[in-house]
Amino acid sequence: MRSVRKFAAAAIAVAAAGLVVGAPQASAEIGARVVIEGGGLSNGFGTGCAYTVAATANSGAGMDFYDNGVWFAATEGSSSPKTHTARWVPATPGTHTLLITQNGDAKTIVLTVGTGINAGSSCLVI
Repeated sequence: MRSVRKFAAAAIAVAAAGLVVGAPQASAEIGARVVIEGGGLSNGFGTGCAYTVAATANSGAGMDFYDNGVWFAATEGSSSPKTHTARWVPATPGTHTLLITQNGDAKTIVLTVGTGINAGSSCLVI
């Protein structure tokens, strides 16, 4: 079961990283990498299931995270660039646009969310 979760998390991270390639290019602050990790045992992302959104930074400023224009998390700045993480739990099925901002710079990822069945350590998406 643990290897299935690790494989699923890795597959989601690779898929999410691939989605970033098609995202609009940001100017300076947010690094080239935004990854979404966690949960899914099957086809993608599910409602009610928790995922970690991780974004690299090129500056020490904090980041804000939005889902379809609704703010869901913020991270604090630091004395040097770091990877910022936020917990994302999609509430509705359908298309979700995640927006990560830092000092006026932004990255977006467009994802499809299905109906999730949260099984605690995993998520079944139907």
